[in-house]
Amino acid sequence: MLEDKVSEAFRKKGFIVFTRQNHCDVLAVKPDMTLAYLVECKDYALSRKQQVLAVRELNRNYTHALELLIRQRLCPEKILKVLVAKGFTYQAKGILQYTPETFIVHISS
Repeated sequence: MLEDKVSEAFRKKGFIVFTRQNHCDVLAVKPDMTLAYLVECKDYALSRKQQVLAVRELNRNYTHALELLIRQRLCPEKILKVLVAKGFTYQAKGILQYTPETFIVHISS
Protein backbone atom coordinates (compact mmCIF):
# COMPACT_ATOMS: atom_id res chain seq x y z
CA MET A 1 0.00 0.00 0.00
CA LEU A 2 2.70 2.50 0.96
CA GLU A 3 4.65 1.70 -2.20
CA ASP A 4 1.56 2.52 -4.28
CA LYS A 5 1.06 5.89 -2.54
CA VAL A 6 4.71 6.85 -3.06
CA SER A 7 4.64 5.68 -6.69
CA GLU A 8 1.50 7.68 -7.41
CA ALA A 9 3.04 10.84 -5.92
CA PHE A 10 6.09 10.40 -8.19
CA ARG A 11 3.91 9.76 -11.26
CA LYS A 12 1.94 12.96 -10.61
CA LYS A 13 5.24 14.86 -10.76
CA GLY A 14 6.19 13.24 -14.09
CA PHE A 15 8.83 10.79 -12.86
CA ILE A 16 9.52 7.48 -14.60
CA VAL A 17 8.48 5.00 -11.88
CA PHE A 18 9.20 1.32 -11.32
CA THR A 19 7.25 -0.27 -8.46
CA ARG A 20 8.13 -3.66 -6.95
CA GLN A 21 10.55 -4.54 -9.73
CA ASN A 22 13.92 -6.26 -9.42
CA HIS A 23 13.73 -6.34 -5.57
CA CYS A 24 13.20 -2.55 -5.38
CA ASP A 25 10.08 -1.18 -3.65
CA VAL A 26 10.07 2.06 -5.66
CA LEU A 27 12.59 3.41 -8.16
CA ALA A 28 11.71 6.83 -9.57
CA VAL A 29 13.75 8.67 -12.20
CA LYS A 30 13.36 12.28 -13.28
CA PRO A 31 12.73 12.51 -17.04
CA ASP A 32 15.75 14.83 -17.48
CA MET A 33 17.98 12.13 -15.87
CA THR A 34 19.39 14.46 -13.21
CA LEU A 35 18.11 12.51 -10.23
CA ALA A 36 16.68 9.14 -9.18
CA TYR A 37 15.16 7.98 -5.91
CA LEU A 38 15.56 4.43 -4.65
CA VAL A 39 12.91 4.08 -1.93
CA GLU A 40 12.55 1.31 0.66
CA CYS A 41 9.07 1.45 2.24
CA LYS A 42 8.23 0.10 5.70
CA ASP A 43 4.68 0.61 6.94
CA TYR A 44 5.66 0.57 10.64
CA ALA A 45 8.03 2.21 13.13
CA LEU A 46 11.48 0.63 13.01
CA SER A 47 13.36 -0.69 16.02
CA ARG A 48 17.15 -0.44 15.90
CA LYS A 49 17.49 -4.01 14.60
CA GLN A 50 14.74 -3.54 12.00
CA GLN A 51 16.34 -0.29 10.85
CA VAL A 52 19.76 -1.92 10.47
CA LEU A 53 18.14 -4.65 8.36
CA ALA A 54 16.20 -2.09 6.29
CA VAL A 55 19.38 -0.09 5.61
CA ARG A 56 21.20 -3.27 4.63
CA GLU A 57 18.32 -4.20 2.30
CA LEU A 58 18.33 -0.71 0.77
CA ASN A 59 22.07 -0.88 0.11
CA ARG A 60 21.70 -4.34 -1.45
CA ASN A 61 18.80 -3.13 -3.61
CA TYR A 62 21.04 -0.35 -4.96
CA THR A 63 22.79 -2.88 -7.23
CA HIS A 64 19.42 -4.28 -8.32
CA ALA A 65 18.31 -0.73 -9.15
CA LEU A 66 21.43 -0.19 -11.26
CA GLU A 67 20.66 -3.39 -13.18
CA LEU A 68 17.10 -2.19 -13.79
CA LEU A 69 18.30 1.24 -14.96
CA ILE A 70 20.83 -0.32 -17.35
CA ARG A 71 18.20 -2.68 -18.74
CA GLN A 72 15.85 0.28 -19.34
CA ARG A 73 18.72 2.38 -20.79
CA LEU A 74 18.28 5.08 -18.18
CA CYS A 75 21.31 6.88 -16.79
CA PRO A 76 20.55 9.32 -13.96
CA GLU A 77 23.39 11.51 -12.69
CA LYS A 78 22.63 10.80 -9.03
CA ILE A 79 20.67 8.15 -7.12
CA LEU A 80 19.37 9.02 -3.67
CA LYS A 81 18.65 6.20 -1.22
CA VAL A 82 15.52 6.86 0.84
CA LEU A 83 14.05 4.92 3.73
CA VAL A 84 10.36 5.63 4.40
CA ALA A 85 8.87 4.36 7.68
CA LYS A 86 6.51 5.45 10.45
CA GLY A 87 9.41 6.02 12.87
CA PHE A 88 13.18 5.66 13.22
CA THR A 89 15.56 4.74 16.01
CA TYR A 90 18.59 6.61 14.66
CA GLN A 91 19.79 8.56 11.60
CA ALA A 92 21.49 6.18 9.16
CA LYS A 93 24.55 7.58 7.40
CA GLY A 94 24.13 8.38 3.70
CA ILE A 95 20.41 7.60 3.62
CA LEU A 96 17.52 10.04 3.64
CA GLN A 97 14.83 9.08 6.15
CA TYR A 98 11.23 10.27 5.97
CA THR A 99 7.87 9.43 7.45
CA PRO A 100 5.30 8.58 4.73
CA GLU A 101 3.41 11.88 5.07
CA THR A 102 6.58 13.99 5.02
CA PHE A 103 7.99 12.16 2.01
CA ILE A 104 4.83 12.57 -0.05
CA VAL A 105 4.85 16.31 0.79
CA HIS A 106 8.55 16.42 -0.22
CA ILE A 107 7.79 14.78 -3.57
CA SER A 108 4.81 17.03 -4.23
CA SER A 109 6.72 20.26 -3.55
